[in-house]
Amino acid sequence: MTETLSLAKGLDAVALHLFLLVPVGCGVEIADDQQITPEEYEGVLNWLYDAEMEGGIELKATCAPHYFRIVRQRQAEERRQGVIRQRPASHHRQERAGEDGHQGHPGGHPGGRHAMNAMTKGCLAGTGVCFISHRGEVFPCGYLPLEAGNIRQRPFREIWEESPLFSGLRDPDLLTGKCGLCEFKRVCSGCRARAYGMTLEYLGEEPFCTYEPGVVRR
Repeated sequence: MTETLSLAKGLDAVALHLFLLVPVGCGVEIADDQQITPEEYEGVLNWLYDAEMEGGIELKATCAPHYFRIVRQRQAEERRQGVIRQRPASHHRQERAGEDGHQGHPGGHPGGRHAMNAMTKGCLAGTGVCFISHRGEVFPCGYLPLEAGNIRQRPFREIWEESPLFSGLRDPDLLTGKCGLCEFKRVCSGCRARAYGMTLEYLGEEPFCTYEPGVVRR
């Protein structure tokens, strides 16, 4: 990862976006021993935090909602230690989102061409983004194969605002397992596609998260 980041900076790239595998579609064909473990996943996201704090290039983790939890944990630890660092703009946007994790705009951020970079919570499936297939099928995202409706049969606005599937994804209190107990669920939510791909429970717990919620530890 460090070599890739150095390459991107050396090429004067504007941004480097890391994609964390969602085991759906062709992703299910990747052998377990060729995938990173949940512990390695956590390490990648902590490395990303340190790299982002160094600056010099825009960094973003895609399909890695727990990064929003890690940012808060790392910032809280730095405050306890009295460490003062200049934070990137993306971290300030996350803070302004508040603990409810709302975007402030039903279809994402109204900020023009930087809209996707300004997203302020973890999993956006059915809350800030959706995917429409060539057949008109509307899915929460490109990796969650659950249909919310079809624009050939219903107006998109109606599907977006009234779909029971989307309504469920927008209510973090419906999450189950560790995600349902987690104090970070409103800013993370876990990857709903990854949960579905590995457990067939789209509101189930994120299988690649190692974090134990406070209520579980007690």
